[in-house]
Amino acid sequence: MMTLKQHFTSSFLYLLVAAVFGFFLRLAATPFSWDIIGNYKYVVHAHSHVALLGWVYLGLSSFIVYFFIPKFKNRNHYTKIFWATQACLVGMLIAFPVQGYAFVSILFSTLFLIVSYVFSGFILRHTSPELKPKKSFSLIRHALFYMVLSSIGPWALGAIMATLGKASVWYKLAIYFYLHFQYNAWFVLAIIGLLVFILEKSKLKIETTSFTKFLFFFHTGIIGTFFLSTLWTTSHWTIYLLSNFGSLSLWLGLFYLWKSIKKPLHPLYIALTPQSKFILKIIVFVFVLKLIMQTLSGIPYFAEIATANLDVVIGYLHWFFLGVISLFLLFFASHLEWIKLSKFSISLYLIAFVSTEFLIFYRAGIVSFNWNYLPNLNTYLALASLIFSLAIISILLQTLLERNNRHKCISKTD
Repeated sequence: MMTLKQHFTSSFLYLLVAAVFGFFLRLAATPFSWDIIGNYKYVVHAHSHVALLGWVYLGLSSFIVYFFIPKFKNRNHYTKIFWATQACLVGMLIAFPVQGYAFVSILFSTLFLIVSYVFSGFILRHTSPELKPKKSFSLIRHALFYMVLSSIGPWALGAIMATLGKASVWYKLAIYFYLHFQYNAWFVLAIIGLLVFILEKSKLKIETTSFTKFLFFFHTGIIGTFFLSTLWTTSHWTIYLLSNFGSLSLWLGLFYLWKSIKKPLHPLYIALTPQSKFILKIIVFVFVLKLIMQTLSGIPYFAEIATANLDVVIGYLHWFFLGVISLFLLFFASHLEWIKLSKFSISLYLIAFVSTEFLIFYRAGIVSFNWNYLPNLNTYLALASLIFSLAIISILLQTLLERNNRHKCISKTD
């Protein structure tokens, strides 16, 4: 039977696949484009689905099961859920590059949603009774709620395509609904829940009053900031009001979260390795800048720029996905010793992240602010994207080498 560490490794392989897809997508915009890319939009669908559902979903679910489900109880049940998830992912991985959104890919996507509901029910039902009153489980429960809520978007797409067509504003709104509650709710709350679990496991007290305020303001902020995704449809003042109220609520919520965990977090932070401290600082820095960008998008001037420039949206989504979510998963897996992170591999990853983001936003600036055109920009962007694949391969090889060395040491001891 596969261990949860191996389950996580499988999610890591999906990250590699997503990175390779990303490289070929960038390459398609250069003079060196290969016909191997096939239909560009089809590969974009495969890239996004593998990244979100193969890498992040499987990675987070591995951590959640590891922490909240008893080791010698109900694991067989989860194994069935895991393999059902894998079947759906492999089906999407094959179908999307071949046919895009069509019968087979929609079938596997639909089955994935159903399996994710089963997973949510499994966690809610089989979490250890002593963990259910914990603040960490409350966060995981809320995260799973938003994961299920986000699925309204994909369910609605079929009906919208059949009745209104892809040109309808409701088509994009359904996609933005899904992405918003995935990125800003399910992913973020799951990450915070895992961090809070570590604090509770160390028997460090989290201040309850501030934590309760955090939950209230954060939930309010999640709902309110969804309207930022609708500003391209209308400039009515009520939408701006709701959007900015949501942004303010998020800042207040995170202030109270910091207030509730600041004291218990300090001794654990001191105990981290210098590399782990560095990665954690990067994650916090990128997350704060993400919130600043999100808040600015509630101002009409910046909202118009984001609406008119696809690179701004792509850069923002990648900034959060690669700089916060993915980097946290790497950090957490390294903390659990599920993967081996070296200075070389993490440096490669950060070089790829910084260079791709700089080039994407610079390209956005060429359109929005008439910045000077950078010759061969798309070629540089493709090369920077290739570094992601090299970084991931480096981490995989170092992890496998570390495991082989451990097995040899154990064999010699025996």
